[in-house]
Amino acid sequence: MQPWNCLILFVLCFPLYVSSEADVKPSPHITEMTISAKTFARFSQVTVATVVSNSDEASREAMFAVQVPTSGFISGFQMTTENKTLRGLVQEKSIADKSYDKAKTSGSSAGKVSQTPSLPGRDMDNFAVFINVAGNSTAKFELAYQEVIERRLGVFEQKIHVEPMQIVPNLSVTCSIEEPQGIRVFSYILPNQTAKKESSSTAVDIRATPKKRIVEFRPSMEQQRMYGEEGVGGDFIISYDVAHQNDGGIVLVQNGYFVHYFSPNGLQTLPKNIIFVIDISGSMSGFKLKKVREVMQVILGKLKENDFFNILLFDDKVSLWKPEPERATAHNIEVAKKYADETLVARGSTNINSALLDAIDLLRGLFNRENGRGKVIVFLTDGHPTAGVTVPQQIRQNVKKSNEGLSSIFALGFGFDVDMPFLEALAYENGGFARRIYEESDASEQFENFYDEISRPLLVNVRMDYPPSVVVVEDATNRKFPQYFDGSEIVVSGKLRDRLRAADWQAKVTAEGDSRLEFTATPKNLSDVPDVTPDFVERYWAFSKIRELLKKALIAEKTEQRFYRELALNMSLAYQFVTPLTSMVVTEAVHASTEIPRGIIERDAFMVQSSNVRSHVVAGKLPTALQTNACGRLIPRFAALVLGLISVVIA
Repeated sequence: MQPWNCLILFVLCFPLYVSSEADVKPSPHITEMTISAKTFARFSQVTVATVVSNSDEASREAMFAVQVPTSGFISGFQMTTENKTLRGLVQEKSIADKSYDKAKTSGSSAGKVSQTPSLPGRDMDNFAVFINVAGNSTAKFELAYQEVIERRLGVFEQKIHVEPMQIVPNLSVTCSIEEPQGIRVFSYILPNQTAKKESSSTAVDIRATPKKRIVEFRPSMEQQRMYGEEGVGGDFIISYDVAHQNDGGIVLVQNGYFVHYFSPNGLQTLPKNIIFVIDISGSMSGFKLKKVREVMQVILGKLKENDFFNILLFDDKVSLWKPEPERATAHNIEVAKKYADETLVARGSTNINSALLDAIDLLRGLFNRENGRGKVIVFLTDGHPTAGVTVPQQIRQNVKKSNEGLSSIFALGFGFDVDMPFLEALAYENGGFARRIYEESDASEQFENFYDEISRPLLVNVRMDYPPSVVVVEDATNRKFPQYFDGSEIVVSGKLRDRLRAADWQAKVTAEGDSRLEFTATPKNLSDVPDVTPDFVERYWAFSKIRELLKKALIAEKTEQRFYRELALNMSLAYQFVTPLTSMVVTEAVHASTEIPRGIIERDAFMVQSSNVRSHVVAGKLPTALQTNACGRLIPRFAALVLGLISVVIA
């Protein structure tokens, strides 16, 4: 029997097409694939376990694709054959690359995780596991990832991709969802189907309690063949919502950490001021502008009479429907529809800077007359700035300085030629978000769904406050939100000063709706709740904090950017998340001593508080919690210890 001497490298992959070799031999057969998703309070742990069998005398390489939501992080990998187990450790990418190269150079049987031969689904990243299975043997590997399930359009939706590329004797997907607020509505959609179902059906069994749903999808081999020769291929989609009250939401506390969910109901929709900023440069010609014309007819019809709106079209020049925003009367909407239908015609180059600055000026003209309203700029483009100011960093600076928190800017990137990092940074630092519109037949529907997400503002100037004597405020995730929209949810997580302190304090939420509003929420301690992972809230906070640090790095100046990236790297290493800054290296675990004890991971040593980071950046000094290695990289003391341990393992 061949010994297992493998090293597998996990890297975040961009969607690329990869041609297969003509002489590829048959892959090992999958005898079992089980996908388990356990969700508690929107935080989900998904494990994909696959057993493969190679009945041939010679070893065979197998490649298995796993699609992970872009909002998720891979958190574990394990591979087992006979009495040997390989487990993954997360390293900084450059170090992981060197480990992988060393394994190949030494003649070890090397595997890796890299891009798959097909594009991933929407809002998904592809990971491919390349693994060499010895002759006449079986192997099992488990890939785990964690994700936060976000609320959009009034529901939480989780997509689990199922595509073994063959008929599998034992195939199952099990989803367990538990929500402390109770589950109000629930449905699921089978792979490659569109019909929503709420109860048990063919190959699906559902068990339900007021706060929990367990869904098991277990298609027989015959049922799998109904999908085609390669069996099941598509997304298993779970949708649900919880019970919402007109209050301060729910605060969960566990082992020194908290997470606060805020999504009040029973509020009046606020009127809004909205400017549609639409790219009509030459690259938008044909299909793209055809879809934009279609959806503008629908979106304009959804405006409410108390809304103010305007349409700004731009190429190298800027043109307006009206000199200033108009009230959304029935007459004005019909006139605007005709304008959009006749003037959305592609022509020149792309002056993003002038278009956005003019849009901000239009809203500023309404500011003094119309307070207590939602303020939104919807910005749609398919490319890069090619006229006027063309440096993205300068455009961002100009827009942020002019906007000054006046409006939330939501950026839509149409297709794959657009500069999404630029749009993401632009939107994030102006209180919005960026979304890609896929250049496919349902592009109009994608645009319409996006508009529905931001069309009904309920609150503005939302602020979440916690007693500083109880909460380490500077370690909490973002606590200020320019607007809260119907169907969404605001979430804040953080650390307590005393790990033993539980529920003898209150969270306070202040906001402006149709009047000045104030909500409170009393924490609930999870220590007595059965079957809840002991570090659930802590990992929720770490997950959210890393995502936030990566966003801050995206918009920061070069000096600050380095520190935000290092903090995100440190936390990724401490919590063993595969992020854009890390990779996962898998080595053979020969002795139990090669495993890293949990006590080594002194996570508090990594968290340099944001205020300290800023003061050090301004002063040009290095935070004391960080140290520099021989290569000039900032690495925490814990990381140095772990990397030393890894070097022993690899050797």
